[in-house]
Amino acid sequence: MTLYCWVFLSLAAAAPATAADPAATKLLADARAARAVWKDFPGFTADLEVNVEGKASKGRLSVSSSGNVTLLLPDSGYQRWALGTLSSVVGHRLDNGDGDGETPCAFEDDNADHPLGRAIRVLSDEYHSSYRIRDRQVIVVNRDMKDARFSITVTENEVNKEGKFLPVCFVVNTWDAKTNALTSSETHHQTWKRVDGFDLPESILVVAATGDDKQEARSLKLSNLQIATGRE
Repeated sequence: MTLYCWVFLSLAAAAPATAADPAATKLLADARAARAVWKDFPGFTADLEVNVEGKASKGRLSVSSSGNVTLLLPDSGYQRWALGTLSSVVGHRLDNGDGDGETPCAFEDDNADHPLGRAIRVLSDEYHSSYRIRDRQVIVVNRDMKDARFSITVTENEVNKEGKFLPVCFVVNTWDAKTNALTSSETHHQTWKRVDGFDLPESILVVAATGDDKQEARSLKLSNLQIATGRE
């Protein structure tokens, strides 16, 4: 075999799949369908305490049926982080129809025994999304953004009364897109409370380490959780 042929065959073997694999597509669809979501969600309200490195601020939280989060906090310095964190938690629980359709995917490799699950890649995705899926759970999410890439790795889920999965603990690592340097690492821990048939967030703890040799702990605690009586 000539060197040219060897290189050609090697590149062909390493080239990513361009056609959807039904098994990979189903793997993601099944994992999405196994997530706990809020169906016919009416919204909820709660009292809120934000704690950043031991400095606390108490306020009020309101979430509409469409998932819009409104915060009333006396300390405006906590507003942006608390709003962003709660909006993300709420957004991941809304029933947005992810489990109703299929997203074309292909397997990244033939390794079916990886401890974090089977690696699959979404085809024709602007964020170059890839996942690892194990036991009907999305364990790893990888995405490329404009200036950074990030990876979310779930280390613990819990099962609700319907047999669906809720996140308990996960780690978010972010790298600089140009230098590949790790710029931040966040560990998230969440607890949930069942209220009138809905699993609502009760506490959120985030421990973050950044590239400037700093580690910071922030928490959100929700109390007096009440499901709204009518839609917005």
